[in-house]
Amino acid sequence: MAGSRTRTPQVIDLAEQLISDIESRELKPGDRYLTTAAASKMLGVGNGVANRALQLLERRQIITRQQRRGAFVANLPGDGPMPPLRRVHFLVHQNYLVTEGVGSDLVMLGMQEELPGVHVQISFLPKENAEGYVADLIDQSLTAKARDGFILVRAPYEVHQLVSNSGVPCVVYGGVYPGVTRLTRIDRDMSAVGSLAMDYLLDRGHKQMAFLSRQQSLPGDHNTMDAIRQRLGARQFLADNLTERFLPTASNVCEAEVTRLLKSKNPPTGFICRSQRLADAAMSVFEKQKLEPFKDVDLVLCDYHLLAGHRPQYIYPRPAYSLEKQGKHIAKMLAGHARGEVVRDEIIPVELDVSAEE
Repeated sequence: MAGSRTRTPQVIDLAEQLISDIESRELKPGDRYLTTAAASKMLGVGNGVANRALQLLERRQIITRQQRRGAFVANLPGDGPMPPLRRVHFLVHQNYLVTEGVGSDLVMLGMQEELPGVHVQISFLPKENAEGYVADLIDQSLTAKARDGFILVRAPYEVHQLVSNSGVPCVVYGGVYPGVTRLTRIDRDMSAVGSLAMDYLLDRGHKQMAFLSRQQSLPGDHNTMDAIRQRLGARQFLADNLTERFLPTASNVCEAEVTRLLKSKNPPTGFICRSQRLADAAMSVFEKQKLEPFKDVDLVLCDYHLLAGHRPQYIYPRPAYSLEKQGKHIAKMLAGHARGEVVRDEIIPVELDVSAEE
């Protein structure tokens, strides 16, 4: 398994430390537990991170929290009912997790609310022999008393096919490859993402547009690209009104290509960017060339994992479900698979958020 790396999300690591604290102090149900400030001091993290760890214990029904009274032990670890799953493997390409934000603490909190006590483990797929790595995980899960669930994020086709054939509980966070059956997915409406983005640029009066996407296209990308072209045709535009570029994650490469496009004979003034890294690179070029967003150029970002309470910097198709709610849906789908139920795809509606204009 060389080339892979497994880790537990920070909030779950911290929650396990709190559980060990409860056990080592031999606390009983009804005993008062740590405040957020006390937990922050014990764990050596900020109040916000400590609060999320306490929230996770609350999701697992180990503590209860009452306004103005504090936290109290509710159930001792291991006393609750046996969950339908022992562990959830979050299998993801490492670059995707780093650059595009999948696997955040909020998704994990949502999953823990639906599956209290289930261990969630993020595993980075190795560059070589990802299929063999996942096959080992599946073999281990099939010999355990309780079942393991799998979440696939930007996994290669061979992994999709392997997991599909194995019959283990699985949810694909994104699109499924053509020809792969028996896998259930949860994803935003990627066709609507493309339609909303292109309509926004056309309504703003742009005649030349550019679509900047990842170097490796995935099934959901195809839906977005098809919708972009369909909206162009429906508005009587031609193929040469749209320039498409598929770029690596290196910011300097993205900046160089945007610079080159802006110097072309018919430079684009409206941009659709698949990832925030691409959008940040484009905005850096706009700033250097003294192009003013919402005046000289417009940009729509397809993937924007914005935390609650943060003001958006980009126009983007906002999913109807928060990250925490997406985690809840994933957990429900996995639990349904583990119980042998028929689980259907979940397509998340989106609407264009233009509050960055304000």
